[in-house]
Amino acid sequence: MLEYIRTAAKTWIAKVILALITVPFALWGVESYIRNAPGQDAIAKVGDEKISTEEFNNAVKNQLERYRQQLGSSIDSSLLDTPKMRKLILDSLVDQRLLTTAIQAGGLSVSNEALKDRISDEASFQENGKFSKARYDIFLASQNYTPARFEGLLRKDMESQQFVESVASTAFTGSVSAQQYLLASEQSREIAVIAIAPEKFLSNVKLASEQAKNYYESHQADFTIPAQVKAEYIELSIDALVPQTQVNAEEIKAYYDANAARYVQKEERKASHILISVAATAKDEEKKVAREKADALFAQIKKSPKDFADLAKKNSQDPGSAQNGGDLGFFGRGAMVAPFEQAVFKASKDEIIGPVKSDFGYHIIRLTDIRPEKAKTLADATPEIEGELKKQKAQKKFAELAEKFTNLVYEQSTSLKAASETISLPIKQSPWMAKGAGLPAPFNNAKLMTSVFSDEVIKNKRNTEAVEVATNSLVAARALESKPSSVRPFAEVEPAITARLTREEAGKLAAKDGVAKLALLREAKSADVTFPQLLAVSRANQGGLPPNVIDAALRADTKALPSYVGVENPNGGYFLVQVGKVIAPPASDEAKLKATITRLTQAQSQQQLQSIITGMRTKIDVSINKDALDKKAEK
Repeated sequence: MLEYIRTAAKTWIAKVILALITVPFALWGVESYIRNAPGQDAIAKVGDEKISTEEFNNAVKNQLERYRQQLGSSIDSSLLDTPKMRKLILDSLVDQRLLTTAIQAGGLSVSNEALKDRISDEASFQENGKFSKARYDIFLASQNYTPARFEGLLRKDMESQQFVESVASTAFTGSVSAQQYLLASEQSREIAVIAIAPEKFLSNVKLASEQAKNYYESHQADFTIPAQVKAEYIELSIDALVPQTQVNAEEIKAYYDANAARYVQKEERKASHILISVAATAKDEEKKVAREKADALFAQIKKSPKDFADLAKKNSQDPGSAQNGGDLGFFGRGAMVAPFEQAVFKASKDEIIGPVKSDFGYHIIRLTDIRPEKAKTLADATPEIEGELKKQKAQKKFAELAEKFTNLVYEQSTSLKAASETISLPIKQSPWMAKGAGLPAPFNNAKLMTSVFSDEVIKNKRNTEAVEVATNSLVAARALESKPSSVRPFAEVEPAITARLTREEAGKLAAKDGVAKLALLREAKSADVTFPQLLAVSRANQGGLPPNVIDAALRADTKALPSYVGVENPNGGYFLVQVGKVIAPPASDEAKLKATITRLTQAQSQQQLQSIITGMRTKIDVSINKDALDKKAEK
């Protein structure tokens, strides 16, 4: 029920109008319009225009921040700042430049009047339905924009939108094509599948004497044991400092007095209700019928209050609470819509009120319990306050120690002892860790892992730098023992290699047998196979079968049934597929057809847009500074 009558927050929030300063489709996720910054090294050049290293680093930071927002602030940013991701971001910046060039070539422009209207129509800049310069100025200040810069970015975005819309207008999907697409995607077929497994042919395989040895020598990486290290480390974090922190009774009392309002449990009330729903926009006759029904129920309940729960189950049109006899549980002020709340908080315990009119209809309400306002005593609040004060002190101490810790592990680079004694934190030990494998915290941080396995740490016996492995968490480590990478001896791995090669050869024999059986089936000859019972499958319901089997079955020629197709099993062997029946999908309704046309048209316009950008790449020289691209973005 709470979704029916709980109030929504109605405070205006100043929003960053991201849609105004990014390319308005999913091709890019990085906003950047800084152009040809003077005095900056170029990481790429698109025609005569440069993409500066500063611009690129800002784009990387922005993308990393998005990942933090999506996946949580504790995510290790260095795992995302990889060459692959940096290349994708640079490609998006290049594509933006190419898009701008295409827009300019198309002669698209936005007039000052259109720009003014766009800003005036933005709801975030309005108050009481009219443009508010004060709100506009607040937004500009919050984003560190001058009016000229923001309006310049907005003009570019509007030009981009015009260009995208002009491309989209050329895309077209007819109803016949959409129907054919739906037919192909939603059609079902009844099929039976036989898997011809490699295991049946293992005894037929005879490997050459040198085959396993040759495989071993040509796949050395598969048999390499990665470098390993056992390390000691110190972790400076707020959580590690909390146990060292002391808080006295006077501090707790002062905090309690200064924040007394936080330790007051406001009055809460528990109520049940019966809702006879009617929309606020309903006709008078509908409202009258609802009111009469509510009045009748109210009169019935007043005569027999004990029947409230049963009547709620039978009559309430609130699906969330009706099954519970109308029970809404405890709630405080501000949780319910105003008329409902006012009635409840004026009532006495066990009083039945109603009918109360709200935007949802008519409510018959019974107040079942009251929890009066209650303040936590100092004793009750002490554990919470103590924890809060300790965390505050630990946070302050962390800020004071972070630089000292960083300097100590660098200056006393052959030992962690000085750092441990100065910050009063223990030196811990890790287990043996293999390079590139899943590592335990805190070594699952990519930067720390790279440092621990570096020559500086392993060969020169130096400390790592203090690495930020999470917010307010620094770790420094040094290697205690290490093992270089090594290749397992042939004698140790020969049985596994032999088994693998034998199965691969058996898979080839199974596939050959499958192809032969398929040919016999297609000629209506005996192939000595018995297919199981037919199973209905489709692209949406694959029945647990591999995708390539479903694809082959749905592509099979069904002019004559049964028909047969075969596909190789990627894991070895062969699948024989019998198609016994074609099940046409139900006729598509108008809404589904329209939605499909829209989806296919959008996909077509995206392809056209990408084709334009790809074409621009062939006409405009794009050069990339690969050395600069490989460097990590400055944090």
